[in-house]
Amino acid sequence: MLLTGCVERRIYVRSEPPGADVYIDGEYIGRTRPDNHVDGPLYANFIFYGTREYTIRKPGYETLSGRIELEAPWYEYPPIDFFAEVLTPWYIVDEHEIRVEMEKARPADVDGLYQRALNYRYASKAEDRYEYEILWGRRRWVPRQD
Repeated sequence: MLLTGCVERRIYVRSEPPGADVYIDGEYIGRTRPDNHVDGPLYANFIFYGTREYTIRKPGYETLSGRIELEAPWYEYPPIDFFAEVLTPWYIVDEHEIRVEMEKARPADVDGLYQRALNYRYASKAEDRYEYEILWGRRRWVPRQD
């Protein structure tokens, strides 16, 4: 009798509303799907445990970023992992989940941003905004006299 064990490691990603682009560790994974979708919710397989960074984007909604800590279960520690990975006669699925509720994006206040930039520009001196010593050594920046 041949025993072939198998451990699958999955990160399920669900978003409300569905249809958001998902990036895990900077790599595009796919688009979230509704729970009643034929293929089920979006998931990504992984091999190693640890911390993963994710970003979820959808046009018209705020971009969400975060981290998920993937902790190894008890059957993934040596020497038990050998039996779980090779000798068990059934599949083991280790599931982790990212679930987010996305908020509508607020319209940008372009005029307010421009006004804050102008206020910053006129409230500070060029020496305060830039570090010229790094660029030119000990020479000081001198404003033009027109």
